[in-house]
Amino acid sequence: MISAEQSVLLVFVGAFALILSEKLHRTIAAWIGCVCMLLLGLTMSVFNKCETVANGEGGHVFALFGGDGTVEICHESLESLMLSWIHFDVIGLLLGMMIFAALLEMSGFFEYVSVKAAKMSGGDPWKLVVYLGTFTTLISLIIDNVTAIIIIAPVTLRICQKLEINPVPPLLAEAILSDTGGVASMVGDPPNVMIASATSSLDIGYLFGFNGFLLRLGVLTLFAWITTLAYMRWYYREWRESIPANVEKILEEDEWDSIEDMGLLKNTIVILGATVLMFSLTEFLHLHIEIHAIALAGAGFALVAARPEDHEMRHGLIHSVSEKVEWHALLFFAGLFILVGAMGNVGYLEDLANWIFDNFGSNEIMLAVAIIWVSAIASAIVDNIPFTAAMIPVIIGIGEADPSLDLAPLFWALAMGAGFGGNATPIGSSANVMTVSISERGPKPITTKEWMRVGFPVMIITCITATVFMIVFHGMIYST
Repeated sequence: MISAEQSVLLVFVGAFALILSEKLHRTIAAWIGCVCMLLLGLTMSVFNKCETVANGEGGHVFALFGGDGTVEICHESLESLMLSWIHFDVIGLLLGMMIFAALLEMSGFFEYVSVKAAKMSGGDPWKLVVYLGTFTTLISLIIDNVTAIIIIAPVTLRICQKLEINPVPPLLAEAILSDTGGVASMVGDPPNVMIASATSSLDIGYLFGFNGFLLRLGVLTLFAWITTLAYMRWYYREWRESIPANVEKILEEDEWDSIEDMGLLKNTIVILGATVLMFSLTEFLHLHIEIHAIALAGAGFALVAARPEDHEMRHGLIHSVSEKVEWHALLFFAGLFILVGAMGNVGYLEDLANWIFDNFGSNEIMLAVAIIWVSAIASAIVDNIPFTAAMIPVIIGIGEADPSLDLAPLFWALAMGAGFGGNATPIGSSANVMTVSISERGPKPITTKEWMRVGFPVMIITCITATVFMIVFHGMIYST
């Protein structure tokens, strides 16, 4: 007889099998799983409507019970509980940056950059990968990697269409290198933001600021970046030999002719720059405002400031922007969060975290290494955001149970594993999902099979690099 908890696991596995099989669109597959979870909750009462969290957030509640900095939230209904599993901060961040990307596309910015990059590369496909991949890595240090992909992936698709080359290799390189680059920055990857927020109230919180991440994970990220590019250069050796069409014609183009609305472009870039600057200043100025709120506010200002020169475009502005927002990707994220939230509610993610500590807790170095690998594998399967959310309270709880244990290496290991592990599959990180979604605008969408052929070996390579760094520098830069 299958228990209620085992039924949740079966639905979860079945939904992810459908997502990865690509027999259905991933959004439909995810929401089929969500509907099944709802039916399980209604018929078997498998989900616990009361959850202990660090603050009073979490949807509609009817009771709050204080206790040592935590509260117990009890939801009025199963539907309210399931909605509370959705990370609306991530959805808000994505939506805000998608609006910026839509306005930039309407202004002709992506067309301008595509011509400029194609001319700089001289039509060499591998130079395009290096230039665009490096740019994506660098901007992932100052903005989150999802935003970086939303900005750069449409440009890449446009370049490849102009050169008539397969866009999959450069798009994959950008996504993987954005995940890799995001590991080195507090704001570069959503799990890092979550870790920094969680440690801010602990004694080790001073280590996990913007500069702390850059200093302790920057060199590691550089090595991971080099090995990743080396592997991709070898894997796409045949693609590198391809000769793009229309190179001479593109080299003769004037990139400035691509700008359709200079006023819209200037306004959007200025407001986007101010928004990105605010992302960094929130830490230095100790502002009590979340990044997703900044992104949505910035997008709102950009819409207000948008005054397209074309009269018809001005009146149809909001419709044009709405058409360019990847709504199906946002729905997929919502469904994904519900599926993983169900697993966390019945205790599977906490069981996994506790298994790590039960088996490796006697040796601090091996414990940190185990967290790297388990986090990487789990993040590849369930997305690194919800897994990080499940691991953080367990690490804090272990520290409370054993005050002599140094928690800093464990949080650094979590950042490494969650960041690098996201490379393995197209659903391993938010940036990956967005890349696949944008690739579907072109003639050759990225398939799960192709992604894993590149991403899984990269995950192994980068996690080995992280393991070496953790073993060598455990008692130095990663410890208090």
